[in-house]
Amino acid sequence: MLFKDKPWWVKLLIALGGAGLLILAAPLGRSLSGVPAWNNLSVAIAAVLAAMLPPLWAVMAPLLSLLLGVFGLPILSGGNAGLAFFFSGAGGFLLTPLLVAGLGGLFLWRNRDEEPLPTRFALGLLLAIGVGNLIGTLWMVWLGDLSWGTVLGKATIWLVLGDLFRGTIGFSVFFFIRYERRKSAYWRREIARHQKQMLKREEYFDKQDEPDYAPHEIDNTEPDEEAVEQERRSLKEKEKNDLPPYFRM
Repeated sequence: MLFKDKPWWVKLLIALGGAGLLILAAPLGRSLSGVPAWNNLSVAIAAVLAAMLPPLWAVMAPLLSLLLGVFGLPILSGGNAGLAFFFSGAGGFLLTPLLVAGLGGLFLWRNRDEEPLPTRFALGLLLAIGVGNLIGTLWMVWLGDLSWGTVLGKATIWLVLGDLFRGTIGFSVFFFIRYERRKSAYWRREIARHQKQMLKREEYFDKQDEPDYAPHEIDNTEPDEEAVEQERRSLKEKEKNDLPPYFRM
């Protein structure tokens, strides 16, 4: 949401930065006892990316880190790497950050013309966490050769609780961004309304100060001295003629 209207290269830089954070976070996760599963901050990073970028750009970060790990870099959970680890019992839970970034962003940006809603984003995060952990549980039972009780009791429950907590980080980032944008939009509207009122007030006082005569009626030309002298003589002659005969000189 924060980078929705930014150029494509800004979104690319943010996605690559998110991929870098995922690469750093996955190997530092805490392993769960008895099962090949790890708790890390990947879901939180994916949720933050879903809140900041459109869905395709948000998915790019976890997808890039996952592909780099599958093809040899030791950046998957616990510092593991390779296709063998991905197709072991732990591979299913690696898809949760990808689903969080994809479904969370998809629910959030479903209609670009509408304002993103917190309830829609929260629903997308919950669905992504639920689907991701369901896939991880089935994956670990079938490919990890573990019982349902072991997987549910030692992996799924703890991963779901951890992912819900980490998902709130992304939701909090979204809520803060939404609050700040709404506050800035409110103040922009208030400033525009105040400026409009001031403009109307200035126009009103300008009309009050206007003269009753039109500017073109004012004669600013310099008077002709000969014409003035002739007019003065004619007025004087007229006054003399109006006097009685015995007053005329």
